[in-house]
Amino acid sequence: MHFRKKLSPLAVFLLILLISTAGVAFARAGGGQSYGGSRSGGSSGGGDGLGILIYFLIRLCIEQPCIGIPLVIVIIIVSIIVKRKNLKKQYSTIQKAGNRNLNQIQDPVATRTALAGIKSRDPAFTTSSLIEKTKTAFLEIQQAWSDQDLSKVRRFISDGVNERFTIQIEMQKKQNIRNRMSDVQVLGTDIVSIESDAHFDSIHLKITAKAKDSDENLATGKKIRDNFSGTFVEYWSFLRKPGAHTLAGKGLVEGVCPNCSAPLKLSDTGSCSYCDAVITSGEYDWVLTEITQSVEWSTASNPSKIPGYTGMIAADPGFNLQTVEDTASVIFWRYIRSYFDGRADSVKKLATEAYSDSLSESLEKTTDGTSHLFFAEAAVGAVEVQGITEGVDFDRIQVLIKWSASNSWIDNDGKSKRGGPKTIRPQIFTLLRKHGIKTLAATQLNSAHCPGCGAPYTGSDSGSCDYCGRPLNDGSGAWVLESIDPFSSSRINAAGFSPISGAATVSSDILLMAMASTMYADGVLDDKETAMLDSFATQHGISSQQLTAIINTVKQPDAQLPRPANTGEAMEVLKAMVRMSLADGRIDDSEKTLLENYAVSSGLSKNAVSSTIARQRRSLYKEAKKVVK
Repeated sequence: MHFRKKLSPLAVFLLILLISTAGVAFARAGGGQSYGGSRSGGSSGGGDGLGILIYFLIRLCIEQPCIGIPLVIVIIIVSIIVKRKNLKKQYSTIQKAGNRNLNQIQDPVATRTALAGIKSRDPAFTTSSLIEKTKTAFLEIQQAWSDQDLSKVRRFISDGVNERFTIQIEMQKKQNIRNRMSDVQVLGTDIVSIESDAHFDSIHLKITAKAKDSDENLATGKKIRDNFSGTFVEYWSFLRKPGAHTLAGKGLVEGVCPNCSAPLKLSDTGSCSYCDAVITSGEYDWVLTEITQSVEWSTASNPSKIPGYTGMIAADPGFNLQTVEDTASVIFWRYIRSYFDGRADSVKKLATEAYSDSLSESLEKTTDGTSHLFFAEAAVGAVEVQGITEGVDFDRIQVLIKWSASNSWIDNDGKSKRGGPKTIRPQIFTLLRKHGIKTLAATQLNSAHCPGCGAPYTGSDSGSCDYCGRPLNDGSGAWVLESIDPFSSSRINAAGFSPISGAATVSSDILLMAMASTMYADGVLDDKETAMLDSFATQHGISSQQLTAIINTVKQPDAQLPRPANTGEAMEVLKAMVRMSLADGRIDDSEKTLLENYAVSSGLSKNAVSSTIARQRRSLYKEAKKVVK
């Protein structure tokens, strides 16, 4: 007999039981069933084990109901028990595998391995000393931010972080505002992730702190408003070249040049004024390269999963994601500065001439008399490389920058007026560079400096270096901005979304935005739907403030939303949402109801939710078994 499916041990047992029972139950007096000779031992090949099982059960129930019916009841009960046991096992395995990413903690084995690698290269390194340095750096940066003076912390922050703070402070000053952080306390500092590659050692620390956040009049010092008071969590990322060594008391945070041991004084190029070492490159000591809010943080995923990454590494061995993301951060904040100033000068050294011209045209259209549009309270949630494409003339990188702000208006005297609620804006920044250009290792974190002479991107509004005259905006030396486009739901690929490994093409709040925008397509988001969204957000680490921003975003008529354009895209969003929901090992009734509402709103059926849950659960279970031994 040929079976198309492999039978479970339970089915085999029942089949044997039925066959043995059938020998008595189906026998006719005189053995007439054997008339005409013996049967062939084979079958037509069209049946399977389950079909045979059902066949015997039906015959048994008809011809011997006293035996068949009780047996069917037993089979049903046993099947339910076995199914529940198997489901529980699947959910438990998925939950165990997903817990590390849900809790934002790296696999302890990977952490120990990476730490051992650092200590083998740098025996003097200790995690306790780095934690103490981080606490000092955190307090110094809060004070520098409140004083609106970054000169005392510039020594240990990358160009990307420096641009972020500098531009925000300059915007505050023009509005005659100071944002003050007072009563700052560090409540806890823990290392949550360590990675190493050929270019950098990376250490990520979770900082739990307490502070009072308020705005005050810059001229009078009078408090304008209280913004926040309480506990908050941030993740700080430090990078250092693998060849660097720890020198006791001689580091960037301590204010001592780690190369020549002189009291640290920086030049405009980010170099030590005594020995000319480019200390903000990570060559000598740890440099702060990123500050990530808690809701956006996840342990690092495998870069090789990014389309085009492996090919780019082969063509440019010095290429690394940290440099690209630092460059993208610099570009983003100069883009924000352009809207604040009402002119495109800030981006002209970091964007192609064509893009700078198009931005200038856009800025002119947002001017109304003496006022113009700008983005108030701009904040970045994530900067993530999405894909890399090598071309004949140019190579391109797509970087997702997820940011939020409220559209506001500012006049020539710095007086501002809000024009709308704070909304989330996921956008794809496409960067280009001439094909064949190699990444310069010495200036990898100096994203706002000329790759030729190291001079800072200041001075005139031209696209060339003001010191050496080298063209900066043509992609001949570094990555430059070519375009900014909305994040489309067509980029959501559920196959690349894994709560087990932490690899994801899109974060949970963007998925929730895609879902909410679809449900709001009819112009209504009722209280029941809002309550379901709130419950879903709470379960997946999305704050009430962030959910409010999501709902505000989907209700804006001109918002650029990742709303599925067809049922194919809708299904990818559904599968990604299901995979995210299964990360904690279960999908409760409220989650399933929300998924069903989304499915109906996007043209799918409610049944699609149940079948998708079953398929994705099996898929994640297979993946989880490789992690949970």
